[in-house]
Amino acid sequence: MTRRRLLTGVGGAAAVVITAPSALAGLTACGSERQLICRHQRTQEVYASWPVETGAVVTHSWVHSIERSRWTDSYRVEADGLLLVRTEFQEYGAGMPLDEGVVTLEDGRVVITEIDRPFEAIRWIHSHRVDYRIGIDENTDLLDPLQLPDNEPVELRPA
Repeated sequence: MTRRRLLTGVGGAAAVVITAPSALAGLTACGSERQLICRHQRTQEVYASWPVETGAVVTHSWVHSIERSRWTDSYRVEADGLLLVRTEFQEYGAGMPLDEGVVTLEDGRVVITEIDRPFEAIRWIHSHRVDYRIGIDENTDLLDPLQLPDNEPVELRPA
């Protein structure tokens, strides 16, 4: 189903402008375990790290400030970086691309799959007000979001 077709069947969608920060990339030396690193974008201060393998799914989610519902981006760790493979949200609105991936409705939520867009790192300005969540595979709550600095640029990347 195309986004245009989905939009004609989904009434009452709030107008939203979103720029979803997204991505991961990098490998460590051969024989070393890869880590997903959560760090400050400018100072490189590391806040947390977790083991991650190629093929793992990294999720980054938050409560949208206008919709007041959870938005989740999912990335697959590839040998040469991260690939945005899925995004899920409650309402479809302004600012969303109309020509990327496959759009479906699942349990009343808009789900876009087969996006397959590579990223270097998942980047965002962290806020204590939007309940950010970081996950790897089935563990979707790896870090207390209040442990990260408020209103500071943060990123996730494998190393």
